Amino acid sequence: MSSSKDDAPRPPSKVVEPTKVNTAPQQASTSPGDGAHIPADQIRNPSEVDRNDPNIKVVDIPAEKPRSPSFKEQVFGYAKVIRGTALGKSNVKEHGEQVLRGEGTILAKRRSSTSD
Repeated sequence: MSSSKDDAPRPPSKVVEPTKVNTAPQQASTSPGDGAHIPADQIRNPSEVDRNDPNIKVVDIPAEKPRSPSFKEQVFGYAKVIRGTALGKSNVKEHGEQVLRGEGTILAKRRSSTSD
């Protein structure tokens, strides 16, 4: 059987100098002028840029993705579609379909005061 002394970690066999890093970290923009911010006067339309110029970096921005309806809007939209279908009201059904496509909005009910 081995004693608890034998299970203890052993010290290193030789002493090594601390490691030094000479390059900047690539995590975030931390200094001005590092290229993270592009001045507005340097932004060009694609038609104005020679894409074959090696000194110019062209970044294509994808088209804006249509907004998908929230869960609450989906529930509202499906309810309107079902109600419009069941009652034969095409305008109610169409409003529900618009909400499901992300084109329509949920109209808030106006509550009247009972103290009038």
